[in-house]
Amino acid sequence: MVKIVTVDSSVIISTLLTAEKRHEEACTIWDRVLSGEIAAVMPYSVLVEVVAAIKRRTGSELFAHEAQKMLEGLSSVSFVMLDRRSAAKACQIATKTGLRGMDALVVQVAREYKAELITFDLEMQQKAVIL
Repeated sequence: MVKIVTVDSSVIISTLLTAEKRHEEACTIWDRVLSGEIAAVMPYSVLVEVVAAIKRRTGSELFAHEAQKMLEGLSSVSFVMLDRRSAAKACQIATKTGLRGMDALVVQVAREYKAELITFDLEMQQKAVIL
């Protein structure tokens, strides 16, 4: 059975930008997703965060669009939509932990799918553990 993970945008962004401090580590993680060794399930907010960050950091619309197409085309990545039930659970997570909204969505998906949360965001990592 394939291991399921929820990968935060911080990791994906680090794979795409070679100047990031944890680029090598991110690539090692992401290569496991790309190869199908592990499967990733993430909220669509991760897709938006990655595309927006790539545009902001590089100034390149083309690079941002390419990142979007790449992520949407991966068979080992599943994006899930926000519905009323998952929004309510993410609200509970945000209320209990004080996480930002988008981070609460990532944690909620990881919990719902019993996936390992992989993030470079120390606050998210620490607060997800207290749940």
